Amino acid sequence: MKILVINGSPKGRASNSLKLARAFLEGMGDNEIKEIPVYGLDLSPCKGCFCCWGKTPGICIINDDMDRVIKDELWADVIIWSFPLYYYNVPGPLKILIDRQLPMNLPFMVDRGDGIGNGGHPSRYDMSGKRHVLVSTCGFYTADGNYDSVKSMFDYICGKSNYEAIFCGQGELFGVPQLKGRTDEYLEAVRKAGSEYMSGGITDATRARLNKLLYPKEVYEQMANSSWGIDK
Repeated sequence: MKILVINGSPKGRASNSLKLARAFLEGMGDNEIKEIPVYGLDLSPCKGCFCCWGKTPGICIINDDMDRVIKDELWADVIIWSFPLYYYNVPGPLKILIDRQLPMNLPFMVDRGDGIGNGGHPSRYDMSGKRHVLVSTCGFYTADGNYDSVKSMFDYICGKSNYEAIFCGQGELFGVPQLKGRTDEYLEAVRKAGSEYMSGGITDATRARLNKLLYPKEVYEQMANSSWGIDK
């Protein structure tokens, strides 16, 4: 299986979210893997000129790394989107990459038929076999209620319930060596999820492990607040 990891963290390979994505990959077994470090790309914002829909169909007039990104997306069977939560959505450069996927669509208006929004644009390519996995950490004590805008965006991009997601609160703890015992337990659950994903789907038991808080709310928030070294 061909797997593309889109790493949307400014921390690169030191990303806490990428630690989870790697564990998921390990659970998936032996596959062909490519990784795109978004913060290392030459990637300009979309100009909104729509040349990719008219004058140069399927081709953006901006000459940068996005052409390679699209080729890698078309190559992959599974795309893993790995990113931290920034202001309740994806980091800015990753949003630019998402915006620049416009050449992958056709300009014609169509009804979606899946209850998402009030219209859409058909894909220029056959994307029916593509699978998507979102892997993300955030700094809040829980992921619950903090990923609404991310889920809404990928509902439009992939179709509602047509992607898998692992959202983990208390993400900064994965970089604390003293807490490695607890974070390693969580990473083992992520590996299990990767294995189950390849075997048909993540089980309820594994989802329960993934949804369990690393530490109770009060304990985590006290650690997080103290880490800044300043008083309220």
